[in-house]
Amino acid sequence: MSRDLTPAEIQAATAPVVLPFFAVEMDYPDGMVRATTLDRPITLTSNATGQPAEFVGVGLLGGIGDIEDGSENRSYGYSITLSGIPAEFAQYLLQQDPHGRPVWVMLGLVSPAYEVLMVRTIGKAFMDAQDMQAGDRLAVVVNCESAAVDWERARVRRYTDADHRARHPNDGFLKYVAAMENMTLSWGRA
Repeated sequence: MSRDLTPAEIQAATAPVVLPFFAVEMDYPDGMVRATTLDRPITLTSNATGQPAEFVGVGLLGGIGDIEDGSENRSYGYSITLSGIPAEFAQYLLQQDPHGRPVWVMLGLVSPAYEVLMVRTIGKAFMDAQDMQAGDRLAVVVNCESAAVDWERARVRRYTDADHRARHPNDGFLKYVAAMENMTLSWGRA
């Protein structure tokens, strides 16, 4: 993601009065969850589809942990807290398995009339685990991890016919590999 502001973003940021907001787009198995820190719904371009989509204004999103970035070859993670949501919706989210599904975090500016001046994606990650926090307000905490965490996972694949057919049942590309294992080849003899 580019760190430089475009001329349109600079113009939006230097407007006399702007309202900043965060938005999250979370791809749950049963559908997208889209929320902003604004006090009303707003239409933004979806990162998942590239089409306009309505983001629910929850007023108090809860929190977004520090989104780290670095040059080291390691994974970075953060958490998203959804608070102030109805208990039945929190239970619904907790019944889903979001592991490995994408999540986007956006930062935007709107005018006092709630016209979108700019929106920028500041983080894309994959959901890992989620939990419920009980306190003054019910909250669902979703831990997110960067794509680099997937690079650290071992890939266990065997170059055998059985392993290949598990993925591609009708493809016999590796069916002679086992026969070649004990084959004697004569090299350079007349």
